[in-house]
Amino acid sequence: MEFDTLRMQIDDFQSSSIIVIKEAGTETRVRVLKKILKIFADVADPRVQGRITYHMNEIILMLFLATLAGSESCLSTEDFWKSNKKLYKRIFDKEAIPSHDTFRRILGLIKPDEINSLLVKVLSNSDTAIRKALKLPVPQKKIVSVDGKQLRGTGRKSGTAEEIKDLQILNVYDQDSETCIYSEAIECKTNEIPHAQLILSKMNLKDTVVTFDAMHMQTKTISIIVDAKGDYIGGLKGNQGKSSQFAQELFTNENFEKLKIVDGCYYMTSEISHNQLEERAFFMYPLTVSEKKGRFSDWKKVHALVCMNKTMIHNITGKKTNEMRYYLTSLKDISDSAYCIRSHWAIENSLHWNLDTVFHEDAMSLSDRNAALNQDLLNKACLSLYKRLSDLMGGKEKISKRRLRKIFGWNFNDALSRTLTLMDPSTFAKSVEIIPRKNKQK
Repeated sequence: MEFDTLRMQIDDFQSSSIIVIKEAGTETRVRVLKKILKIFADVADPRVQGRITYHMNEIILMLFLATLAGSESCLSTEDFWKSNKKLYKRIFDKEAIPSHDTFRRILGLIKPDEINSLLVKVLSNSDTAIRKALKLPVPQKKIVSVDGKQLRGTGRKSGTAEEIKDLQILNVYDQDSETCIYSEAIECKTNEIPHAQLILSKMNLKDTVVTFDAMHMQTKTISIIVDAKGDYIGGLKGNQGKSSQFAQELFTNENFEKLKIVDGCYYMTSEISHNQLEERAFFMYPLTVSEKKGRFSDWKKVHALVCMNKTMIHNITGKKTNEMRYYLTSLKDISDSAYCIRSHWAIENSLHWNLDTVFHEDAMSLSDRNAALNQDLLNKACLSLYKRLSDLMGGKEKISKRRLRKIFGWNFNDALSRTLTLMDPSTFAKSVEIIPRKNKQK
């Protein structure tokens, strides 16, 4: 397996060592915050210069820190800074705190692609710092997943009763860093495809596997990935009629038994989850030369069809359910294919679910769609930092993201102190302490 994510590497590291992150002092906190302030200075400000009280980078940092502390609206962002006046004055050298209307207005002016790029840069610095301090190698291969999310609560216009569709956001999620590296607003679900193709065409996909659902199983999308020297595994459904039908006719119980005895064509996993036994049997059918040149000739670098046969048995009721999913892939290893298929669901379970349950995005009150997208970007950046803190501070017992957010709200200065060390490589190197675990005597 070549897909060792940072989280997996930290887990392995903690089996033999304890990681302690020392709290940064007040001076260090302010120094790091001002470095981040300089990074955010690259965001363009469309307002008339000379007539502004608060610079764009200052407002972004105010929103970012308030979101870390649990703010879910511009009004609560104002309340947060009123409760932290000393920190506010140290960072921004100002007395007056912006009103919630100011936060809301400027949140709607920020260009999403600019702020997303800078937030990803800050998070990338964090990952680099962790790997360097713990001497962890960069994985040989990466997985990025493409999927869309509906931002409920945005389907309205400010000051009117007119109903409009909820904002749809296309996300590209890096499984190694657990970071959303691209987020783009789209007008309706059918527009996901060209948006995804445009984003992928700009990415360096060498040694990268792209995972996606059946919507994005398009010959053009595959060509973009392959031309960028990447691999892919994507779902097959009715939108790919002939290929999907071929897979359904191929993966029968009789052929399952045949593939089980073929080396490299069968892989099995089982686990207890959600109070039920979940067994996943993966079957790979390598396409023949004639099939690649015939039925599948439009799919670049295609190698195989994969079937996931999932069986769930409830531990209490004994109820048994079964589902089958089909995939087309350029990968040649069945265990890698299985891992990538499972990993794709992280964008739903680790990203989208947390945004709804930890940040309560479905209850977002912003009617300005640009402001809503920018707040979503801030939420994702904060979520990535929560994950890093959970991995490093929790040891073998991870701290939930919901609990971490409460910790930030209750004891912001101490929680921020540890977080800021992650956001500055030189500070993290000085703040991290590694203690070898003592082997228990038998």
